[in-house]
Amino acid sequence: MVKTLTPPVETIVDPLIHRRSNKTAVNLNSINAMTRETDHKVRGQFVNVEYPGLPQKFSGKYYKGMPYFSEILKDGETCVIPLSVARWINEEFCYDQHSHITDDKGLPLKTGKKVPRGKFIIEEHLK
Repeated sequence: MVKTLTPPVETIVDPLIHRRSNKTAVNLNSINAMTRETDHKVRGQFVNVEYPGLPQKFSGKYYKGMPYFSEILKDGETCVIPLSVARWINEEFCYDQHSHITDDKGLPLKTGKKVPRGKFIIEEHLK
């Protein structure tokens, strides 16, 4: 039996595939840049803008390493929540308003207008 040698197959490895991308937040005041050390409790009042008078449930982790948060906030009631949750309510708890404006080709244009669903009025920072 004759064994023929096969030439080794050269594999090309892209060095960029497994390189860790830069995950540091550019804005150090953003919710994504918060840590347990910078996050603290705040006292304030939740206002439901979308459906006044109804409670709203908030749950999730709003930054890496945050303990799971789950609470039902009642409209117009004062409560104590983490600063990260209050900032998320004020900055990210909204929806994009749809527009029927189209461009020359008939494609819809984004207006970029965000309509808030609720807001959290901070009265006091607790340390």
